[in-house]
Amino acid sequence: MVDGKNKKNQPVSPALSEEAADGPTQHDVVRGPLGFGRETVESLVIAFTLALLFRAFEAEAFVIPTGSMAPTLMGRHKDLDCSECDFNFQAGASREEDDQSHTLRTELGRVNREIERLRRLAADSSAGLQQRDVAQQQLADLESPSGKLSVLKMRLAGKMIASATCPNCGNVMKLIEGEGPSVTYDARYPSYNGDRILVDKFAYDFREPNRWDVIVFKYPEGANTNYIKRLVGLPNELVSIAGGDIWTSRDGQPATIARKPPHVMQAMLQVVHDSNFPASLMQTEGWPSAWTDWADTSLWQSEKNRRQFTATCSAGQSASLRYQRFNPTLDDWKEVRLGMGVRKGARPALVKDFQAYNAISQGGHWVGDLAVECTLESKSESGRIVLDLVDGGQQHSCSIDLADGMATLVAASGVKASTPTPIRGKGSWEVMFTNVDDELRLFVDKKLMPTATPVAWSSEIKKESTRDPVLEVVQPGSTVPSDLAPAGITVKADDEPVAVVVSSIKVLRDIFYIGAVGFGRRGEIRDEPILEFPLEADQFFVLGDNSAASKDGRLWIDVHYVDRRLLLGRAISIVWPHMVTASRHVTVTLPILGELRLPSWPNFARMKFIR
Repeated sequence: MVDGKNKKNQPVSPALSEEAADGPTQHDVVRGPLGFGRETVESLVIAFTLALLFRAFEAEAFVIPTGSMAPTLMGRHKDLDCSECDFNFQAGASREEDDQSHTLRTELGRVNREIERLRRLAADSSAGLQQRDVAQQQLADLESPSGKLSVLKMRLAGKMIASATCPNCGNVMKLIEGEGPSVTYDARYPSYNGDRILVDKFAYDFREPNRWDVIVFKYPEGANTNYIKRLVGLPNELVSIAGGDIWTSRDGQPATIARKPPHVMQAMLQVVHDSNFPASLMQTEGWPSAWTDWADTSLWQSEKNRRQFTATCSAGQSASLRYQRFNPTLDDWKEVRLGMGVRKGARPALVKDFQAYNAISQGGHWVGDLAVECTLESKSESGRIVLDLVDGGQQHSCSIDLADGMATLVAASGVKASTPTPIRGKGSWEVMFTNVDDELRLFVDKKLMPTATPVAWSSEIKKESTRDPVLEVVQPGSTVPSDLAPAGITVKADDEPVAVVVSSIKVLRDIFYIGAVGFGRRGEIRDEPILEFPLEADQFFVLGDNSAASKDGRLWIDVHYVDRRLLLGRAISIVWPHMVTASRHVTVTLPILGELRLPSWPNFARMKFIR
């Protein structure tokens, strides 16, 4: 273990570098660390912590330059509201400011200065005729369609983010205007610098690092560079990546899945579908609804443009609502916009690890670890609500009794447990049921409803690494658990009628860790079903949350681990994300603060603790 004094005296640069989410690069230097206080309850707590830590010289601010930890932490990016469904998402723009872009801009500046010099010389009547002719010829060469000026502009245009795909409705947003060397960004979609975060430099002087901590460390293959990743492997473990999950073992024992703590799991879930943001154009043209009355009894009625659903069941009746991922493709959107309507026979798709943040689309891995969340409004004193999730053809459920508030979680393996909840009689609650890391959990109003024993089960790593989804296309009324209809909400009435409203329905997915062994020529990932990394004393294994675009322990050349002596601290909070800019604004550039858009105001919603 590194001596505490030596570690405290170790200089910590405010530059925090990682690889670009648009494709790994070796160095991305961070500029301009900054920290501020905040409003709202959590923001005040963070501000108070800031003051204490700075007073003790135990914290330092860093700027995230790239997207390997997205969406937990974002580097330079575009903050977008989908032009069709208004869903907010981010697209990485780190490559605009990577080393190659800086080199190209420097060279472009040199060429422009040379062009200005040549123009002055060509127009200088005091210069000799031969000098002016040579200047004109050199000017023509530089400004020709195949000249150096056009080549540099084309290469810089290639570093721009041309489009972004909405993860909620599949709409592809064009972010640029013009073509060729004259291409420019659409002014409605500016790029923002990365999150400014606070790092506790002495966190590990007083305790051991925990699995799932977000840590800052010296890059093992270049100690002058700081990286930030999530710690997933501890000393003396054999860490494996299989089936999108992290597995660990010690002393030759069978590998077991590493489960995320509830607060970490909640923070890492990513939205696949949100009923609050329907794509109205597609709905008008008859695109299939994501949520379907599964019994086809018309007991479920959609309202507010499918944003919410109401069910009224008489005694003895039940009504089921089921989710299918009907996400329009680029061709589907083109045909609708051309007035060709919706093609018949749209098929549901699997939930995959698509990450809208990345410029290079990957998203080819099926994700079975899902969650379903909704606002549940009960208008009755009794009845039962059942949430269910399908994973590899196995159905897990959570049944909530409205009469007494007891919830029973049942895994497909037969493991089950009950827990009391505040859901009783008439009222409204935010409910989330999760199946992540081979464990079922229930949250009500963001709080975990603990069971006496975990509803968890054991799996074999080899079976999980090759497990396939059930691809049967099921129709309303079918009882076959299919991964093409992976989430459901059912209302059951016993002796009394039941009326409920469900709204703000979300389907979310867990992060899918890819067993990456390299990248292809076009940036595509090459992966293995099981990837193993042995660790010795004082060695830690780290991964980026943006698994498809993170240069981490999987892909380092010399070593796959971070030695204890390289640990710099634990990331605590996002203290200053990009400002929220008014739709009509003026952009000014200041010497210290850089590019600033006015009017704008603090982005309080994104100021939070890092989990």
